[in-house]
Amino acid sequence: MKIVVINAYVRENAGDAALLSVCLRQVREAFPEADVAIAGMEDAAVHPEFEGVRNLGSLRRYVADGTVSLPRRLLRKALVGLAGAVAVTLPRPLCRALLRALPAEARREAEAVSRADLVVSMGGGYVLARPGLDGYQNVFFVLLPALIAQRSRVPVVWAPQSFGPFPAAPQRWLVGRVMRRSAAVLAREDVSVGELKACGIPETHIERAVDAGFAFAPGNRVAWRERLGVGPGERLVGVTARRWLAPAAQDRYERELARTIDAVQGTGARVVLIPQVSTDYLGDDDRVCERRIAAHCTSGPLMVDEVVDYRDLKGLYDECSLLIGTRFHSVIFSLTSDVPCVAIEYEHKTRGIMADLDLSAWVLPIADVTHERLWALVEPLLKDPAAYRALLDGNLPGYVARARSLPARLREAV
Repeated sequence: MKIVVINAYVRENAGDAALLSVCLRQVREAFPEADVAIAGMEDAAVHPEFEGVRNLGSLRRYVADGTVSLPRRLLRKALVGLAGAVAVTLPRPLCRALLRALPAEARREAEAVSRADLVVSMGGGYVLARPGLDGYQNVFFVLLPALIAQRSRVPVVWAPQSFGPFPAAPQRWLVGRVMRRSAAVLAREDVSVGELKACGIPETHIERAVDAGFAFAPGNRVAWRERLGVGPGERLVGVTARRWLAPAAQDRYERELARTIDAVQGTGARVVLIPQVSTDYLGDDDRVCERRIAAHCTSGPLMVDEVVDYRDLKGLYDECSLLIGTRFHSVIFSLTSDVPCVAIEYEHKTRGIMADLDLSAWVLPIADVTHERLWALVEPLLKDPAAYRALLDGNLPGYVARARSLPARLREAV
């Protein structure tokens, strides 16, 4: 049996790396003898494998390759996009003949998904569109491998993930076309269910599921307190931040976080700034904004300023007594270690998943972050987290069990 896991991201994004790790484990659990390959955003020449599974590269990585000039990228998008759009409208023999004419990396993914027995689109938050041309491009190239697979009658499963927004009717039409023809579509929160229904997908074809990050448990491999110089009796409070807003609003968010960090350290706790994402791809490196936040603090927080393996990073959250988390998988990593979290929301996955766990009271939209609002949520948890932990004790075990249920669903898909 041949299985291709598509839409993988980069390992320097710890949340997406964890989702890929869990996805591969669950695929192997469902089909122990299968030949599994990954099609993702990592260059196969640099990263030929992930956790022992070979990496093919991908159509999407090929057309977005930041190491080539902008004119070449535009040409790649035009040629691959046109060939892909035409191929999926042709009879299967002609479709495969046209795909064989693609450049090598794009051809590897196209041929792999067209010859697979199952295609699994890993969990995450990438099936979406922003206003403008970029939104159309993202939706098309994210869905193209699934379109190719479906043209060859290969079942496609969308592992638990977020969907939307889709601001334009053609985007909603394309999403609806692909999802209605998929073997399984798993949405990780109710907002995504609504987005899919708006694309014309029957509610009976949408399955409500749980983010796979709740099934990620690699075990501790680093003595983090010793590494950071924090004593066994000291409270450690984690903070994750990211670039997201327009410059003026981003500066305000960072300064307000710095004020809250000063207030936390004023209680005697130690704060550590944690880079959940540390990649240069799309300029999405949390260390850049976290250095600015640290510079705004009157009492310097601890910082993790190097690239840390996603499995080791999970162990750092295990050591915290509280997390103030913007990156939502930092929140998931912490919740599964019984660590109370205040979640700063930048996409609907945050409020949706926190609502599932009855934790909506501890969510603050990123545009609304002020020290006063943040401190009103943080200070009570520093004083007495018992009520929060009681909610976790009641709600989390069943939620984690649901996150582990994908193997059975994969077997049903074929």
